[in-house]
Amino acid sequence: MQRKEWLPLARKLDWDFTYVSEQDLFPEIMSGTPWLSHASWKDWDEPFRTSFSEYVVTQHEKDASVKSVRDAVGGLQDYQALDRAWVNGVKLHAATLPLAEFAAVIGNLRGARFGRDSAWRSMAVFGGLDEMRHTEIPLLLMHELVKWDGQFDWTHKFYHSNNWVAIAARHVTDELLLRSNAIEYAIATNFVFETGFTNLQFVGLSALAHQAGDKMFEKMVNSIQSDEARHAQIGPPVLELVAKEDPVYAQYLLDKWFWRSWHLFAVVTGFSMDYFTPVKKRTLSFKEFMEEWVVQQYVQNLEKIGLKKPWYWEEFLTALDHYHHMVYASAYTYRATVWFDFVLPGPEERRWLHHKYPASWAKFDPIWERVSERWGEADEKNDFAVHGTAIVSFCDLCQIVLSAGSPEKNTAQVLERNGKKYIFCSDPCRWIFEKEPERYQGHNDVVKRVLAGEAPANVVALIQNYFGLDYSTWGKDAYGGRYPWMRKKEENL
Repeated sequence: MQRKEWLPLARKLDWDFTYVSEQDLFPEIMSGTPWLSHASWKDWDEPFRTSFSEYVVTQHEKDASVKSVRDAVGGLQDYQALDRAWVNGVKLHAATLPLAEFAAVIGNLRGARFGRDSAWRSMAVFGGLDEMRHTEIPLLLMHELVKWDGQFDWTHKFYHSNNWVAIAARHVTDELLLRSNAIEYAIATNFVFETGFTNLQFVGLSALAHQAGDKMFEKMVNSIQSDEARHAQIGPPVLELVAKEDPVYAQYLLDKWFWRSWHLFAVVTGFSMDYFTPVKKRTLSFKEFMEEWVVQQYVQNLEKIGLKKPWYWEEFLTALDHYHHMVYASAYTYRATVWFDFVLPGPEERRWLHHKYPASWAKFDPIWERVSERWGEADEKNDFAVHGTAIVSFCDLCQIVLSAGSPEKNTAQVLERNGKKYIFCSDPCRWIFEKEPERYQGHNDVVKRVLAGEAPANVVALIQNYFGLDYSTWGKDAYGGRYPWMRKKEENL
């Protein structure tokens, strides 16, 4: 038989059940809402229509290609030759994504068992295999770098720690990848996450890796994205049917997961694009990449299905000018609480940022001017002389520091529920919480853990005894405050 004859038979293996009801076999709590009989799903389809044998051949070729690049330009000496700032962007990426991909294996396997059509289930099996591959590749590549720089150990350690960034990342990825039913997972991950935001990381950041001379990182993320493009095809046909049956619920899932995805990638990708990429190697800004790879494509995808932009769209567009800059300034101030080093944007970087963010950068420039002055006054190599000392507050939804809004406008929101107060960085975070309070109200951020006596209140003790960092691994200024453009206090005498 030719492929076109046998493949439909291999992909469409649904049948009627006589020994158990369809609802018992595919319970709504696992398969998702709205619950519909298979008759409603029988026309479900996606364009790749891959067979297992084809999948294995393709993946073998990809792995061989990654290995050849690793052998050629993926050695320790290759990473040591890269710009110091870029290397710390690699540390950020390497820690936050691989074990999240491992959690995505479980999410895909939920679709492989509880997806409502056999073709969906088959694609979800391939998706699970993909995500396992996406876990193993960066773990393998970064492992060799641990002997050079202990911060790379956080590639594996990150999600097993109580670091505040790990708490925030687990909060979104656990819900997205481990707790969601098959329908919510398909819409949140295969539509929102993988048709837009992963392109930002795996295509946009890959282009910057090429400019920065990191051929290994470029190859790694390109290889991963080619998989994401395939199982991203699960999302649209699932969303189309849900939108037809329950457009209000479909819109809610989209709006919720777009905002949650945006906050995650604003940190993971925004830092790398606008701060860790050497300024002479930058092409587009994070905002420009967002406008190209997310804003435009996401709106087009919504219009095809007949759904609307999120109700907070204007707030989101404004946040493109502010949010990742706000979080970066906060994180730089408390850099010892994370596992990678930061760079202080100098005059050339600040001119570039002013050019790319003309509507907002004038508000941020004085922050970095003051930080530069502090470094000029500090004793050499005394990193804590230019560092925050109080414990910051966190959003009760996204678990990221309260850094939404702008330097001139605080967008924090307070909600009292059942005698308990909750604080949110933004109106959309509060809205998500109020939609499903039982899902979120029991989570404790770092401050609540300190107040409960679970974590130390002293910042240094918190860093060492709770976050699991020591002097060799906690974040510092990558140049120790010694920049060619900076005038130190002894030079001013």
